[in-house]
Amino acid sequence: MTSELRIPHGDSLFILEPIHSRAIRVRYFEGAEKFEPPSVVIVAPESPAFTTTETSDSIEIATTGISARFDRRSGSLDFYDGTGNLLLSEVPGSRKVIPCSVQDEPCFSVEQAFHSQDGELLHGLGQFQDGHFNVRGVTRRLVQVNTQIAIPFYVSNQGYGLLWHQYGLTDFNPTDNEVPLEMDSQDGPEFTVTVTGSTGQFTDTCRVRTYCGEINIPSDWEYTFFLDYEVMTNLHGLEVDGVPVITQKNFWLPPAVDVQVKLSAGKHRLKITATKGQPRLSYRPQTDQTVLRSPHAGALDYVVFAGPRPDEIIAAFRAVTGTAPLLPRWAYGFWQCRERYETQAQLLENAREYRARDLPVDVMVQDWQYWPKDQWAGMQFDPDRFPDPSGLVGDLLALNLRLIISVWENVNKDSELGRSYEASGYYIPDSPWLDVMNPSASAAHWAAMDKNLNHLGIAGWWLDGTEPENDALVGKRTHLGPGERHRLTYPLYVSQAVAEGQRNATPERRACILTRSSFPGQQRYNTITWSGDIGGDWDAFRRQIVAGLNYCASGLPYWTTDIGGFFRPDDQYTNPAYHELLTRWFQYGVFNPILRIHGFGSKTEVWRFGARFEENTRQMLNLRYRLLPYIYSVAWQVTHTGATLMRPLMWDFPNESAAREAFAFLFGPAFLVAPITGPGVTAQPVALPQPTTWYDFWTGSQHLGGQTIVSTAPLERIPLFVRAGSLVPLGPFLQHTSEKPADPIELRIYPGADGRFELYEDAGDGQAYEQGELAVIPMCWDDDASTLTLGARRGSFPGMTVKRTFRLVLVRENHGIGIGQTSVPDQEVVYTGTSLPNPIRKLVS
Repeated sequence: MTSELRIPHGDSLFILEPIHSRAIRVRYFEGAEKFEPPSVVIVAPESPAFTTTETSDSIEIATTGISARFDRRSGSLDFYDGTGNLLLSEVPGSRKVIPCSVQDEPCFSVEQAFHSQDGELLHGLGQFQDGHFNVRGVTRRLVQVNTQIAIPFYVSNQGYGLLWHQYGLTDFNPTDNEVPLEMDSQDGPEFTVTVTGSTGQFTDTCRVRTYCGEINIPSDWEYTFFLDYEVMTNLHGLEVDGVPVITQKNFWLPPAVDVQVKLSAGKHRLKITATKGQPRLSYRPQTDQTVLRSPHAGALDYVVFAGPRPDEIIAAFRAVTGTAPLLPRWAYGFWQCRERYETQAQLLENAREYRARDLPVDVMVQDWQYWPKDQWAGMQFDPDRFPDPSGLVGDLLALNLRLIISVWENVNKDSELGRSYEASGYYIPDSPWLDVMNPSASAAHWAAMDKNLNHLGIAGWWLDGTEPENDALVGKRTHLGPGERHRLTYPLYVSQAVAEGQRNATPERRACILTRSSFPGQQRYNTITWSGDIGGDWDAFRRQIVAGLNYCASGLPYWTTDIGGFFRPDDQYTNPAYHELLTRWFQYGVFNPILRIHGFGSKTEVWRFGARFEENTRQMLNLRYRLLPYIYSVAWQVTHTGATLMRPLMWDFPNESAAREAFAFLFGPAFLVAPITGPGVTAQPVALPQPTTWYDFWTGSQHLGGQTIVSTAPLERIPLFVRAGSLVPLGPFLQHTSEKPADPIELRIYPGADGRFELYEDAGDGQAYEQGELAVIPMCWDDDASTLTLGARRGSFPGMTVKRTFRLVLVRENHGIGIGQTSVPDQEVVYTGTSLPNPIRKLVS
């Protein structure tokens, strides 16, 4: 049986291939089919059964979950779900496949437009700093740079997802109306920023330049302006008729940014501020179409996924691009990170201080430049500053701490390691970057990591600069061909080399990779992505909330941010206003998939910012660690069913206006998190979606969904709500994730709806869980009967807690609330793994 449908159409060819029961891949060729290398994204396609139906007007291919109908007259495609509801339509006549070349190799500029319904919500496309939550109508240039991650995949609240299967630059809703600009002034104010680079610490001085332009708008409408500086910059600025519409400043900013502005018919004056690059400004009127364009493609190639729920779309996405493995259990604890520990003694001193102060922590991170000055990224410790790396790892393990270390792919060519790489031809020509697309170079890179670092017992890897830094493949020749054709995929190849290398070398340890950039499919390599070198102010904080949600909506589940910002104020240790921001940011970080603090040139240890901040942080760390049974169980669902831990409200409440909220989100199935995003706020409105009832985590008070309430939010408390029907297992207070078993478990039951939860456990590390060494305890709450049932445990693993105690707490006002343990549970149950002969007796509130 064939696995695809081939449709000749004039001189062109369509190939429609079901790669999952909910996914169809579309490829379109002008003329004969062109050979394309195997996909590095679509690695596990299924071959689901499908049917084809032909009429004089159309031909349709259908699985049980999705169908695609080709219109013979218009040459366009429509996509439907398994029940025949229209999901997505190509705009007839919008398809473009234009022959071109790059580095003297033939390719195509491809473009496709899709109809977009009014009110549609689109989430995804990776991580951007433009502040847009709903990306419908937004213009973005998908390139990989510091603080920006290009993932050409998005999910719609209309029940579909779309993967634009291209590896080069992609323009999302491109703007083609260029605005002529003239320099107005090149003698604006100066500002300076001090940073650390491969040559040491330096100060960058920038002078502001201004440019002016004018447009004549034919009618009242909303327009998108796209401002492109063409290089990484530190200032984004645009005024329309004297009104600032783009204002952002940071040492690192992506090259491009956009904004939507409503304009009246007539002339409008535009002013741009710049410090780096040659700014270009273009615009487009808002339309009811979503357009994707890639200038260096082999063919027009995309995949449509059908839902109806986003979780089902993401599950199908991961089924064909790769499962996200479980991280080691310690990775879900707290990561202490700063730029940087300068000596072995300094790192150990701070690790011991965490333990002395009873501040829970699992990971110490060693940032860059632990190597000798002339051995940049050479995977060697400076013997003067880090005299005993093996002893360092051992001393940390004695404190029940893991070490994660920074590794770069731009190894100094004059270093010992660099000379061996260059002699083997492993660098991209005329580039400092290792050609990780070359299998031999990747193997050599892991071999060096294994020999120089992994054998020490280092627990995880901080792969920095994996874009590679600042879109560095443009104009370069990789092992696979022109860099322009592959410029988005570099971080995927780096992660593959390390994850597969470690799995083979030390299978008793799960890989754990922190990386600054990502691409679809990278989730299969145990990766966590962080938001890069962001600023440390309220505006940057708000942007990270939106950026993180869209990143997770792009199908990659593990994300984190530099709590407090990478670039921080000079008076960070004494400034109460900054301490307020840092407190609110840390509260938010507790509900990120990975909890990590970081900062440039900073001593980020939490006691550095005063006693009040330390105590507030201690309480939030206690909450994170008490929630570990819940977090690890949901992480198992990420691996097992394709779930997403940090998720937009829209995913569970698609028809609710409250679900359009950009600064509130879900953390697993139970929690609604509403971070405080501005200074001086002690009470915040929170829109609670219906139809469910919500419990205030801190007070136990109940609130009907479908209303906006005012949540009390003193500095030590983040607005936090739990959905009725939730079963939330809380473990004991811990100083680290392996301190003791999660026993007893306080199981908080939030009545008002039926509920289910599966408590998951395994050894916490290694690959044995993949062979079935795991345990799952199913739980079911019958709300009408007010009855909890604990099912029989499924599975087992060495060291498992066979007999355990559940302290059952039926949450109500002032009972089963907050971080502390409930002193008097409603019932205590000893569980030995077998299903109880009868449901646990009725709990009465």
